[in-house]
Amino acid sequence: MRRGRWFGTGVLKLARPGEPWSVWLFWEPGWRFKNWYVNLEEPLTRWAGGVDSEDHFLDISVHPDRGWHWRDEDEFAQAQRDGLMDSAQAARVRRAGRAAVAVIEDWGPPFSDGWENWRPDPAWTVPSLPQDWDRTPAHASS
Repeated sequence: MRRGRWFGTGVLKLARPGEPWSVWLFWEPGWRFKNWYVNLEEPLTRWAGGVDSEDHFLDISVHPDRGWHWRDEDEFAQAQRDGLMDSAQAARVRRAGRAAVAVIEDWGPPFSDGWENWRPDPAWTVPSLPQDWDRTPAHASS
């Protein structure tokens, strides 16, 4: 396996227990804040080595001026056509998206919490992946 170095810009992912989305923050080089990104997904599942997530294809981009727009609606539609999600799950994802939009429009947490000013502690080291990092999540193996 060949290892490379990450040359991208900064990203911070925030997720609250039980919530069907996470909020990602992106920065340009030099830590100039770029935007928030709402990733619609199954609520995260904890395990000894970290957390598992399952993406739901549909996303929301949120700009510093508080404007927002849907992203990846084409992928969301294709996932339904390909049988990756049924109509009931698609309806739950849309409801979750509308709930996230309500938080955005109210400028609630985490958008109002100042996370765009966050910086990693320079003393942090890169953690090692657990040996079973690529295992099939327990909830998906049945």
